[in-house]
Parts: sequence; C-alpha cells; structure tokens
Amino acid sequence: MSEDKAKKLAAEIQASSSSETFDLAGYGPEGLAQLVKAGLGTPIRSAEMMRLTFVCGGGKKVRQKYADNLPTLFGDALKSSGFVEDRGAAASLDCQGRYKFQHDTDKDLKFVHVFPRIAPPDTPGGEGDVALSPADLVIFADLPAFRTMVAKKTPSFSQRRRALDVLKAAKARLAAIEAKLAELQPLSEEEQSYYDSSDADGLQAKQDFLQALLEEMIAAGQLTKPEQSAVLEQLQQKLEAVEAQVAAAAAAGSSKKEAKLREAREKLEARRAAVSALKPIANRPKFASEIGAVQKRLPPPHALERSA
Repeated sequence: MSEDKAKKLAAEIQASSSSETFDLAGYGPEGLAQLVKAGLGTPIRSAEMMRLTFVCGGGKKVRQKYADNLPTLFGDALKSSGFVEDRGAAASLDCQGRYKFQHDTDKDLKFVHVFPRIAPPDTPGGEGDVALSPADLVIFADLPAFRTMVAKKTPSFSQRRRALDVLKAAKARLAAIEAKLAELQPLSEEEQSYYDSSDADGLQAKQDFLQALLEEMIAAGQLTKPEQSAVLEQLQQKLEAVEAQVAAAAAAGSSKKEAKLREAREKLEARRAAVSALKPIANRPKFASEIGAVQKRLPPPHALERSA
C-alpha cells in the first residue's frame, strides 16, 4: 500500500461534508497510522456532525482483501490520535472523537464507524462567535463550572461516563501533541491552539472528580438495567485481562507479582458480584409528575371517540 494512497484517502476524508463510507482494503499498520494522522487527526470543517464508515473486513468473498486483525489495527491507530471506543456512539456533537465496531451479518462485512472531531466552516465576512459544543464545555470549563454542569446537565450514570470518556480522549490528544513537541515536530495551527487552551492538571482534576462520582453512583445502586449491563461487561473485560496476567506471572515464576494479581482478581470478582446484586433503577422522564397529573384529568379514549 503506497503512501500516496493513504494521502489521497486522507484528503477525501478531510473533504467530507456528510456521512460517507471508505474502503480500507490493503491497509496495514503503517498506512493506517498515516491515514488517521492526516485524515482524522485534524478536525473536519463541517456545518454538521457526520459518521465516517470504514470497511475493514468481511466473509469469504472479500476476506482476502483485508488483514485479519485490521479492525484492531485501525482501532489502535485511532486511539493513538485520542479517539475513544464507544459502542453507544452516534452522529451527534457530543460523540466527537469516538468510534465503534460493527459486524453486519446481513451484508457479511465488518465496519468501524468513526465520529470525527468537527470544526465549524469559515464564516464569510468575519470569524464571529462560535458556540462551544458539549464536549468542548467538558474539556475547557474550569473545575467549579464543571461540577455545576455535571450536577445540572448529566444526572444519569451513562451521561457522566460519557463525559469521563471525553476527558480521557482530551488527555490522550494532549499527550499526543506533547509527544510531537518532544520530538521537535511542528504543530498545526489547530494543534497549537488546542495545546495553548488545554490544562493537563485541570483535565486530571475533572477526571478524578467524575470517576469518584461514578463510583458513588455504583455503590448507591443508581444504575439502570443497560447501565448495569455495561458496567458488568467492563468488569468482565478487566477480569479476563487480569486472568491473562496471572497466568503470565505464574509461567514466569514471579510469585510476588502473581500474588498481587490474584488479590486484584478477587477484588474485581467481589465488585462484579456486588454490581450483579444491584436492583436496577428506572429513570423517570422530566416533568413526569406534571405529565401524570394531566393524564389523570383526561377522559378515557372511548369517551373522546364518542365526543368526536
């Protein structure tokens, strides 16, 4: 796969103005790294959010065109540019910098859907004031304002975890920029602006605050059924990773490390059992009391039909 091919596809990605599909047949680790850096490392100028779909594999008819681990390689390249995997991501502004994998069994194809960072197009006649997106508010607000926003705007566990993912992606993006500076590589105008506006300590403080808040919600059982399932899945993934580390430590004869890992495994198992035992909550819609009061005053449907 030539470097020119990656550059050409990156240019097509940057020129996108709506959701599109691209084919990654023939791409390997190096080509993917070049593609992500040039095509997705910089926000796309667009007036609306979009979903970019990348074909990464499929069944017998197309399997030979793609590397077996292409979705994983592409995911690694995206993570290195600050993207975060999110199975619930959608084409909305608060999902900028996220991606998710899909195996479409009807089409027998494997996709990676990327939700790129978006920058508003240049406004003729002057720059003007641009309203910050929800993700930008999470990233750039100071800690007191952030605490207020979280309390008023993100009451659910899912919303707060999504905000935490935004902060993690922002830290990863900042780290990638700092790595370029350490290698004396020039920054783009957008990267320089982001670096000058970002506060690493502030991001960490907000992340710590939000992480503690999520832990409190789990301990208090403030999870809906889908949220409980998501937490259990995450704990299962951590358990599987620790199991592999325990086996590796045992094989290497590192008894101290193995003992610590077994202790960590026991804590994860206890935590999983505690979450499994929780009784899920049901989030009430906004103004539920007012809606219920109005519904009680309404006549039954058959009465409305007779009066029509």
